[in-house]
Amino acid sequence: MPNGTYELVFQGEILDGFDRERVKAEFGRLFNLTAERLDEVFTHPYVVLRKGLDSTQASRYQSALTRLGVKTLMRPGTAAARGDGDTPAKTAAAMEATAEPDGRLAVEFSGRGGEFFRIWIVNILLTILTLGIYSAWAKVRTKGYFYGNTRIAGSSFEYLAKPLTLLKGRLIAFACLVAYYASELINPFLPLILGLIFIALLPWIVVRSLAFNAHNSAWRNVRFGFTGGTWQAVKAILLWPFAAILSFGLLLPFAMQRQAAFVIGHSRYGSEPFRFDARVGAFYRLFLIALGIAVLGGIFAAVASQLLPLAMLPLTIPVIAVAVYLVLFVWVNVARNNLVYGHTGIAAHRLEASYEFWSYLRLGLGNLLGLALTLGLFYPWARVRTARYAAEHLHLQVSGSLDAFSAAQAQAVGALGHEMGDVFDVDLGL
Repeated sequence: MPNGTYELVFQGEILDGFDRERVKAEFGRLFNLTAERLDEVFTHPYVVLRKGLDSTQASRYQSALTRLGVKTLMRPGTAAARGDGDTPAKTAAAMEATAEPDGRLAVEFSGRGGEFFRIWIVNILLTILTLGIYSAWAKVRTKGYFYGNTRIAGSSFEYLAKPLTLLKGRLIAFACLVAYYASELINPFLPLILGLIFIALLPWIVVRSLAFNAHNSAWRNVRFGFTGGTWQAVKAILLWPFAAILSFGLLLPFAMQRQAAFVIGHSRYGSEPFRFDARVGAFYRLFLIALGIAVLGGIFAAVASQLLPLAMLPLTIPVIAVAVYLVLFVWVNVARNNLVYGHTGIAAHRLEASYEFWSYLRLGLGNLLGLALTLGLFYPWARVRTARYAAEHLHLQVSGSLDAFSAAQAQAVGALGHEMGDVFDVDLGL
């Protein structure tokens, strides 16, 4: 397009394959419009969104809105020359935030404990009143809340599963559980046989569950996916952990690395696979430091047992054991999250994690204290605090435009639409 001044025009149309109400809601949030003003914009025959743009700016804004599902036109001239009506209020700086340059983007979480408490308490009451049937709707509402309040580059995640689909899977799982406990009445050895069958089916169940959850998760109207196979799951979930047991824990870091590689390496966004590049040696370093913490804790407990009066030991040794376990638990979780997230990437982009021992310890202790003092009613706030902590300590290192990346994935998924149907129609509750 030649050099000059351009305007970006919206005529109430959205692109094929996008849900109009969802696009309308996201458009209203992006431009900070009231419901009444939003209706006016979508029914007006000619709305100038931006004017006085050069060709590069106009193309960038149009790309951002195309990703949203909004059909726009680039036309030379200005709105004043045409005598057209009002435009939505939006600053250039805020509009440019939808087209990300190279840099470090924060993961944002905007949920609040009070908001989630209302969802949580209603979920519990309705699940009890319906004898568990409402639990499927409860799961959708809960995941939808946390997905919808988690954003990257201003775009929130979506959870797309249908409650009836979840209910179907839960009924199957419940029927299997009843059959397991009833089998003992038929033959005392039958539960053992059914347990072995369940273990044999576990890799398949895990693959189905991962595929279901990924397929029903989306960002910028593009679904995630999971392509792992059952035999790959057998190795990651059964064989490597069994080898770790036989080796008295020496192969545990290897099993941890293979499991992370299985889950992340077979996940994808649109048609683009994720990658996991952490080496086994990094997991062995984590394992050895954790072992060192446990050994030091044991030495400290042994020294204390020799120095303290015998009457104090029944109280002191359990306190030391709990303290060592807490330190070990927090350190392992912090180190593992930093290791796994920090070695996860997709295309030219990659995640960064900055979990910290002391802040994570304060988070855990605060949640435990809140749950204890409120007899569990603090749970919604604990969930929200944990989600906010994770968001604050995760970043996406962007190389290039996320708009172009997500648009490319939407185009690729559209070309393979026949393979992206709801084939994973049962959530088995994992």
